[in-house]
Amino acid sequence: MKKNVLMFLCLLPLFGTLVQTGYAKDLASSRADIIKSVDFLPAAPANDSIDFARDREIYRQTQAEKGSKRWQQAAFDADTRLDKNAGAWFEEAFGMKIRKKQTPELYKLMLVYIRAQHEAARSAKKHYMRKRPYVYYKTENETCAPWDEDNHRHNGSYPSGHSTMGWGMALILAEITPEAQAAILKRGYEIGQSRVVCGFHWQSDVEAGRMLGAAVVAQLHSDPGFTRQLEKAKAEMAAIWARNP
Repeated sequence: MKKNVLMFLCLLPLFGTLVQTGYAKDLASSRADIIKSVDFLPAAPANDSIDFARDREIYRQTQAEKGSKRWQQAAFDADTRLDKNAGAWFEEAFGMKIRKKQTPELYKLMLVYIRAQHEAARSAKKHYMRKRPYVYYKTENETCAPWDEDNHRHNGSYPSGHSTMGWGMALILAEITPEAQAAILKRGYEIGQSRVVCGFHWQSDVEAGRMLGAAVVAQLHSDPGFTRQLEKAKAEMAAIWARNP
């Protein structure tokens, strides 16, 4: 039953940059096969739309979080390096960090997904070139990650790559650990919301990112290389948990 619920989540209607290693390239679908976000995501909200008015109001409300514990969490979530913060995004919900030495098969699996979702997001980001909140409002050093502002200033805001990455990782980890699905999915949701709190994305960017993450995970499940690596990761985690009940 839980597995069916997970697959339903993956099939709902529907970044950080990492060094892509050889095995990740071999396991994932080719770049030409990866779904293109611009082909199915709704258009980014126009500046005179009700949806954008909603985006601006949510952004205004989240600015009250500055300096709070939630703001600090958003700053932690801003780092998408798998060997750094991203590998620890789900530590509490999943039960451990994702690390190359400690969980090599799971680490490989996540690299496959991260590469695929990054490629999938590219087309809509380039097509819409939506301005991020701090660019739209012409502010500097007002986000929770001022060190990263210049890196994203000329990169499209729609869809949110962090949200795509976080939600897809959550779906995969929830499949590997069905008994912790609720906590893992909640954490995946929070990673997306962190981008609004941080001031790097509008709410509609985040929602589109979740849709894209689910689409990429669903597509990868039809890729034999991905499913083989998924089974390896499941076996690896089962062995780890058997040693550390």
